[in-house]
Amino acid sequence: MKNKILLLLLAFIINSAISQTTEYKDLILSVEKKPINNQTSSIFILKFKPGKLLQIKTVDGRKLASKKYFLQDSSILMIRQSKTAAIDIDTISLQEIASIRGAVYDDNQRKMMGGVILIASLPFGTIPILISAWVGGPVFLVAIPFVGTSIAGLSMLGPRRFNTTERWELKVIDR
Repeated sequence: MKNKILLLLLAFIINSAISQTTEYKDLILSVEKKPINNQTSSIFILKFKPGKLLQIKTVDGRKLASKKYFLQDSSILMIRQSKTAAIDIDTISLQEIASIRGAVYDDNQRKMMGGVILIASLPFGTIPILISAWVGGPVFLVAIPFVGTSIAGLSMLGPRRFNTTERWELKVIDR
């Protein structure tokens, strides 16, 4: 009986050691606002979380998504595994990226504000809808602001998206 328990414990330890995700090199980008009308630009240094989904849309319209990616000099090396168990490796230059979306560190204030907006939109949206339905008014017109604020709150809870063709510029920062 003791041998079975020790064997089970050893199997658990080996399984947990094998299944641990390896830490990939953090993708460190300097996201800088492009200046408008000779204004000084403000620099945000954002660190994308390793092991989280990174979605990239290129200038030519390709959409790439992967949890495994590495940073090279001025490009991103994305490793994608297709359904046929073949591994695809894509190298995307930072200049080819039209938009990038992923989870970043130090984004707690944005997520908390999205939660507050979402929770606050529930009573402020349902009460006018119920009153309008009770009176017999146009429920759809009353529901539009409620749906809009709910969608805004939900989008703030998700990953950040940076459109590099209009407003943001990506640069690589060394550790």
